Amino acid sequence: MFNEMNPSWNFGDTREYVQRVTGGMPPVIITCATTGEHRKRDHPTLPTSAAEQAEAAIALFAAGARIIHIHGRVMGEPDRTANDPQTYRVINEMIRAAAPEMLVDNTQTIAEVPAEPRDFLGRIYQYQTAPIEARPDIMALNPGPMTFRGGAEWPSGVYITTFDETERIANALREAGIKPQVFLYHPGHLDLLEHLIARQALDPPYFVQLVFGQHSGINPGLDSVLDMVRSLPRNCLFQTCALGLHAIQVNTLALLLGGHVRTGIEDSLLFQKDQMVQDNVQFVDRVVRIAGELGRRVATAAEVRAMLGLPAPHA
Repeated sequence: MFNEMNPSWNFGDTREYVQRVTGGMPPVIITCATTGEHRKRDHPTLPTSAAEQAEAAIALFAAGARIIHIHGRVMGEPDRTANDPQTYRVINEMIRAAAPEMLVDNTQTIAEVPAEPRDFLGRIYQYQTAPIEARPDIMALNPGPMTFRGGAEWPSGVYITTFDETERIANALREAGIKPQVFLYHPGHLDLLEHLIARQALDPPYFVQLVFGQHSGINPGLDSVLDMVRSLPRNCLFQTCALGLHAIQVNTLALLLGGHVRTGIEDSLLFQKDQMVQDNVQFVDRVVRIAGELGRRVATAAEVRAMLGLPAPHA
């Protein structure tokens, strides 16, 4: 029978999988990534201000999301990403006041590293940890390097870090009482996860976000999802997310496998081909509906905290 305090197993063991289906899969944890790096002009309902994020949290919690993933904006400048802890502190406090049971997940911020044009073509970014001071419940922990294609308004770029730096951030998160969610964008990042575990920089259960379809990452094919899930070490609790129309395909497979789901406008502006999503709630509603058909009820806020090993909500 399923043990809610230990919702992880060897995802590559088919016998154990069959037993889980028969005995009952764990309740599903739904994260909503509401904003990302999109701008107001990309979608009219995009929540960018602290007040809009808080309002979104109320509706999303009612729909079934238990974690809200935040990208802050500079106050009064909705198209400018914030990197300072005070902005995230204000957002986090407003969300907790509006939706006390919602877990707050802050992104890792970035800062550009200067490089002479003649020496490097493109931009170099370093991961930052400003939101640690804002005390979210959960914070993204990104491995590197990752390189991103450019666009009409910006050149291509690379996001850098090292094993040592990632370990330092993991330890800093632990000291602050924040649960790291380790983002894995391709199979090579499994090596970094194993390194962090071996160095005891992470406390079990290890909360892992498998990302599919990102630039220089693994593609969102079904075999790619299965390979990443089967390669996870024990004591992992995994979520999946994918970009664009692949999101619901990948997330449905995660629901079948006993994993958990991230959805939201950050990952896709489209609900179906040629159909813009109405708002973040529409994405959450779809996940809840599919999960229910597969026998996966939505986890309560208390169950999410128990599964992730998190303390009671902030007073």
